[in-house]
Amino acid sequence: MERSIAVNYPAAIPVGHVVELTRFADPRPERKRRGVGDSQAYTVPVLHDLDTGIRYMNHAHASIGGNGGNSFVANRYPFEPLAELEAAEVWRGRVLACTLVMVEGLENQHTVLRLAPLEEDAR
Repeated sequence: MERSIAVNYPAAIPVGHVVELTRFADPRPERKRRGVGDSQAYTVPVLHDLDTGIRYMNHAHASIGGNGGNSFVANRYPFEPLAELEAAEVWRGRVLACTLVMVEGLENQHTVLRLAPLEEDAR
């Protein structure tokens, strides 16, 4: 079944590429899970373009406390999400459509992808 995925960062992944989508577990106790926490790793998935090897992440996947750092200084983010993040779902699909939208008030681009499951995953 096709899936639409929205992420709050730019991820220009070409149509036809295979991506691995990783969603992370919400570490909050069950009784405290009201609303969606801002800038938390569990609120948005990581996308890994398996054709190019490029991984697309939000700063919350790469820095403790979700700190985005100073935008005027280059941050030395890791190449993979933080090891302490617990994966809740890992799914692979092929990109059917990709749209990037500039969100002017945030001075950032958001991405929407339509993905089809890989044949071996669809069985």
